[in-house]
Amino acid sequence: MLKPKLIAAVAVLVVAVAAGAWALVAAGDEPDAGRPAASAGPADPVGVLKAAAAKADEQPYKLTVGTGGTDGDATVLLWDPKAKRGLETTSLKVPAGEVKIERLTTGPDVYVRVTAPDRRVPVWDGKTWWHVGAPGAPAAKQGLDNTRLASTLAVPAGVRQTGVREYAGTLDLRESGAVLGEGVGGVLGDRAGAVPFTATVDEQGRLVRYRIELAAEQSQTAQLDLTYSDFGLAVSAEPPATDLVGEDPPANIPGA
Repeated sequence: MLKPKLIAAVAVLVVAVAAGAWALVAAGDEPDAGRPAASAGPADPVGVLKAAAAKADEQPYKLTVGTGGTDGDATVLLWDPKAKRGLETTSLKVPAGEVKIERLTTGPDVYVRVTAPDRRVPVWDGKTWWHVGAPGAPAAKQGLDNTRLASTLAVPAGVRQTGVREYAGTLDLRESGAVLGEGVGGVLGDRAGAVPFTATVDEQGRLVRYRIELAAEQSQTAQLDLTYSDFGLAVSAEPPATDLVGEDPPANIPGA
């Protein structure tokens, strides 16, 4: 009964899998082709967005991710991009109640805990933190990496200003498989080269709203709808107590 939801969650690690992972622009000391080398003037919409994407590495934040649906599924991420520490919590509505998937990144390690409204799946007990590996490990990247989503805004095209600090354009996501995961990449298909987006920055040039329009079945539209807030918040992410940690996670643990 829960399997389709969990697949969707893995695809959107937004929505799922463990509350899957992080840190909006890939960290590094040297700028790369996707990062602005200098701040942009207000008359340069592309430069404004590149700079906003790069700012996601500068301080801790809260990220809320939705998919544009009406089922109430959502992910909340508290993330410190410099320390690579944080907690991501995904809530999935199911007929029996709510499945909660938590993904804890402590710097060197990643743990996942699943809480289900019944106990037909014993490993979803809401107590055991399954050790699924280190940040960025292949297993942890099967779903969408919420901590790096801002990096997809580093190469916008056809950008136009639509309001006060509001912009729209298209994205080339063909090289963003490591961020979007297999599920989202499969949904995009041939559209990956020109995916519509909208974005809003605040007075300090930080990205605060970012929506990526994803094609869904039967020509309907689904979105990754991101809201960044609480910049500079304190993020606490300590390893779970040893007696609560499970090694060798089973396949039905997101990220295993």
